[in-house]
This record gives sequence, C-alpha cells and structure tokens, in this order.
Amino acid sequence: MKIPFIAPALLIIASIALSLLPLPVYATSIMLAPSSGVTGSKTALTGDGFIGKMATVYWDDKKIIQNVPVSKAGQINYSFEIPASSKGAHIIKVTDDSNWSNITATANFSITPSIMAEPPFGKINTRIYIFGYGFAPNEGGIKYTWDARPLSKSPIQADKAGSWSSQFDVPTGPKGEYIIGISSDSTGSGEVPGLVFTVSPFCKATPLSGPVGTKIKLTGVGFRPGEDGLTFTWDGPIIDTNVVAQPNGSFSFVITVPPCVKGRHILGIYGSSFTPIGIVPDIEFEVTPIIQLTPSNVMNSRDLKIEGTGFNATEILAINYDKANTGTTATTDAKGNFSVTIKAPAKAGKEHAVEAAGNKGGLAQATYVSGTLPPPLPQLLFPGPGATVQSNNSVFDVIISIFKSIGGLFGQAPASPQNKADGIITAMNWSVSGDQTGVKYSLQISKTADFVNVILRKDGIDGTTYNLDGSSLTSAGTYYWRVRASNEVGDASPWSNYWMFELIPTSPLVMAIAITVLILVLAMLAFAILALVNRNRYQD
Repeated sequence: MKIPFIAPALLIIASIALSLLPLPVYATSIMLAPSSGVTGSKTALTGDGFIGKMATVYWDDKKIIQNVPVSKAGQINYSFEIPASSKGAHIIKVTDDSNWSNITATANFSITPSIMAEPPFGKINTRIYIFGYGFAPNEGGIKYTWDARPLSKSPIQADKAGSWSSQFDVPTGPKGEYIIGISSDSTGSGEVPGLVFTVSPFCKATPLSGPVGTKIKLTGVGFRPGEDGLTFTWDGPIIDTNVVAQPNGSFSFVITVPPCVKGRHILGIYGSSFTPIGIVPDIEFEVTPIIQLTPSNVMNSRDLKIEGTGFNATEILAINYDKANTGTTATTDAKGNFSVTIKAPAKAGKEHAVEAAGNKGGLAQATYVSGTLPPPLPQLLFPGPGATVQSNNSVFDVIISIFKSIGGLFGQAPASPQNKADGIITAMNWSVSGDQTGVKYSLQISKTADFVNVILRKDGIDGTTYNLDGSSLTSAGTYYWRVRASNEVGDASPWSNYWMFELIPTSPLVMAIAITVLILVLAMLAFAILALVNRNRYQD
C-alpha cells in the first residue's frame, strides 16, 4: 500500500512551489528630522511601510533601541537621543519583528563636533571639567581657549569614538561670561560652537536698550542656593526686592523700565549678606524716546493725543506730521515725559507719520492710522422714482432756448439772466444724516441702471443740491441717477441706490405760448422800428 506516502509528497511539492514564488514587496522607508546634529541632540524618526508590531533601531549596525511601536497602518513615529559617535555620516537602520528580510529601511545622520562643561558657571579657581564629542576618530592636537586666549594645557587626543575630556581652573578675571573655544589640527576654531561659561555671581539683562516701559529679563547665576532678598535698583533707588534664588543659586526675573530721561542708566543687583552691594557687576541700560498716539473716539474727529517718554528733561519738542511742522510744540518734564493734543491735518490715506523732534537730540516717531469713517450713505429725494422732468418747463426757458439756438447759428449765443444761463431744468436733491462738515458729493447719471456708460458725472459738489441744466441731457428719455459722499481725507461712502426719472420734451402749449410771445415781441419791435423810420423821414 503506497497511498499513505502521497500526502507527505504533496506537502514537499507545495513547499518547493511556495519557495519559488517571489517575496512580497513593501515600500518601506524612514526619515530623520533633523538629519544632522551633535551628540546628545534629539532627532525625530518617522517610518512607513512596516508590517510588524515592534521595530528595532540600529546605529552603524549596533542595536540601540528596541520595541519601538508600529501602528496598524505600518507607521513609526519615535524620537531618540543621538549616541556619542565620531564626526561624519552614520547609518541608522530600522527593522521590524515580521521576519521579512526586505522590511528594512535606512537613513544617514551626520555628526558634528561639540563640547560641554560642568559646571556651567562658577567663581574664580572653580574646577571646570570639559568634554568633547563628535570629533574624528583618534583626532589629535585638540586645544581650547578662554575668550580666545590659549590655556596652558598639552594637546588632547580623542578616542576612536571621537570623544575626549579635560579639566582646568577658572582663570582670574572680572565676573561675566567667557567663551571656551576648541580647535585641533583638523578641526577649525569656527567648526565647533563656542561654549559660554559664567564667572559668578553674575547677572545679565535682555534687552540692553529700549523705551520706558520695556520689560527687561534678568537672569543670574552663582548666588547662594535659595538666597532670598535679591534686590534690584535703578540709578540707586530700589525698584524691586525680595526675589528668591533657586536651589542651584540661579534666578530669572522681569522688571519694567521706570519713567526716566533719555540715555544711560545703571541697573544694580545685590542679595543678602552672602551677596552684598558691589559683588555683582552693574548693568548699563540705554533708554530711548518713544511716543504713543491716541486718536479721539468721536466719529470723524481729528483730535490726536501724543504722549512721549524717555526724552531729555525740559526738552522743547516740535510736532511734525508727514514731515511737515504742525506749529505745535511741547516741553518735557524733569523725567522726560510730555503730553499734547493736536488737530491731525486732513490728508488722504490711512497711515501718517507723526514725529516729536527735540532741541536736545530727542527724537521719536509713530504711525497714525486715520480714525475717520466714511460719510453715511446719501438718501435720494428728487427726482424719482418715476418722476418726470421737462427739458424746458416755462415760457421763459423756451424763449431763452430759441435765442441760444439762433445765436448758435452765428457762433455766439446771447447772454442770459443770472441763474438761467445754462437753462436749468430741475434741482436734484438728496440728504445725509450726521455732521456734513468737509463732505462733498459725486453725482452720476446714466441711460442704464448698471451705470456702465455714465453720460454725466459731477464730483466735488458742495451741499445736497445740484441744478441740472439742459445742456447736460440733450435728448428726452429714461435716465438713472445716484450719489455718493466723500470726506476731506478721501474716504467715500458706497453709492446710493439709483432712481429713475423721465426727461420729456417741452409741452406743445408752452411751446405755442412761447412762440406767440416771441412773435408779438418781434412784431412790436418791427412796428417800433418802422414808426421811428417814418418819423425821421417826416422831419426831413
């Protein structure tokens, strides 16, 4: 019976067939951010295309991290610290626990040299331990400097991982911050960032200049652990006190520049009996002038309040607006402060430069954003909507029009009486609420409601009335009109809604009466001329 041997044979054949099938391909990749740095810095590793549950990270084929979680989507997000290594490129490899040989991704990380010191601050003769990382394997000729001054130490040689260590005592010198620099036969002095060491007790300020009201951040080191009663002075008087140092003898505190005149001021720091006055170096702070502008909150008011600090004492200031002198002056008090209100000149545009220039060198500028608001939307009154207007609505207008037409044939029209020179056909009226001081209006008349083709445009109209004359509209028909308002700095309201009106020809009755009157006037004139001629003939 050979049947029992069939099943094992089938299994062997199936295994051989599966081994001949191509392995599945996965798009596995990793990225590092950043991809360069110093020993001890951190980098964020992101990966995609993994199929296992946990991943392992290798540094130059040396396992450094295990059990990194892989998400269900096959992604990795993990941050880790760069191990001590020599200068140059190193390979980071990541693989997961799926046991598929092709589920592996690599990326390069570049190491740059760095140094660190312990402690980071101390008094004169304090022993400093200095450590170097990321140098070339077995790099020699390593030397360090103290504020660019060489220290009397034999050259140092790094180990095969590019690391080294040394020690020295803080040299004698004033309290403050010093730079420890490093160079070697193959590493330039600018290649390794300098390390700051603080000879304490010492305090520094950031910033070192600014106007009254500036926030100054004070950071101090080298005080007694937990020292209380830390006190800050400004030109002698105390401005803040009872600040407590941290357990390591450091502190961080913020003070505000008090009202004072322009120029150099002394910021002093001292503590309890452990750090009395004169131990911590003073800090110089330069006060600069500044002005602040406060526009009036009344609509369309031009009142502008100008307040200044940090000028010289009893300094006479000229106030300029967009580089032009306003004629206004102010005088500072004993602490360099002043306050004055001006009428901001009416000028187009939103931003304007305001300047306070003193006779003792004080100078400050600020930008004034115009606080005016556009005038309210005009409301149309007449004509419309649907009103009718006659081109000549009186006998007098018709006669004037006829004379103007006759005069036009000979190149000159006769003069007309006052207010009728242009043949006014109607007064167009509108209204605007609120204060209209300095407000002017623009009028548009069009044959279409979209105002694409405007046949009459008048800008700069004073008041809320415009007398429409017959020369502006030469033909009867339907017209549309609208108005908008603008103030003296150029801010304009939206256009009003439009109204329609009809311009109709002169009525036949008015025309007939006008012609009859004209004929009678001409007949009377002819009769008078004839009578005068006959009288002269009779006398002769």
